[in-house]
Amino acid sequence: MMIFKKEKEVRKLVLGHLDEVQDCLMESRNVVEEYIASDLASACQRANTVIEIESRADVLECRIRDDLLAGAFLPHIRSDIYRLVEAVDSIAGKSESVARFVVDQNPQIPEEFEGDLLEVFLLCLNCFLELRKALRNYFKPKGEIEQLHVHVSRVCDFETEVDIAESELTRRIFESEMSLSEKMHLRQLLERICNISDLCEDASDELEFAAMKSVV
Repeated sequence: MMIFKKEKEVRKLVLGHLDEVQDCLMESRNVVEEYIASDLASACQRANTVIEIESRADVLECRIRDDLLAGAFLPHIRSDIYRLVEAVDSIAGKSESVARFVVDQNPQIPEEFEGDLLEVFLLCLNCFLELRKALRNYFKPKGEIEQLHVHVSRVCDFETEVDIAESELTRRIFESEMSLSEKMHLRQLLERICNISDLCEDASDELEFAAMKSVV
């Protein structure tokens, strides 16, 4: 009975961790939106919120690790679960990186690219939301593998959309009248945002690997 109690606690912590990562992503996008709206004070305030949320996600990751080390779940899947949680946690870390980049470095974002950046960020958020659904399928009692694969496939679809949008926007940035340094700076911001979808795909790969062994 103690083993099942530990597993139930890990499931609860994992779902809480997912909520924190989602909040971190959404608030990071708000940072970019406020910055584009020229409200730097609000952007800075939201960036601080992103940092706080990311810290809470880190705490949950550590608690999950401790519960796994204490014997939750069968030994052959514990490391898979932890690698999966680590992969998801890296998404929160990248979200914080985006927020810090914006408020610390103040990149120049011409009006013609404002909507595109926010749209790319939305695609990345949608990519995570599909990952979140797949993870919830995995951690449901007895699991729902069929639906898990559906959502993982959608993660890949969104990641491909992000790649296409990133390539097109990069081309437009370097064709613009901005100085080379401004182009490079804006490109760095775009790359950080797009890395979120790459990390979502990495996490979905870890999830597929874990699901090959068993559902939890």
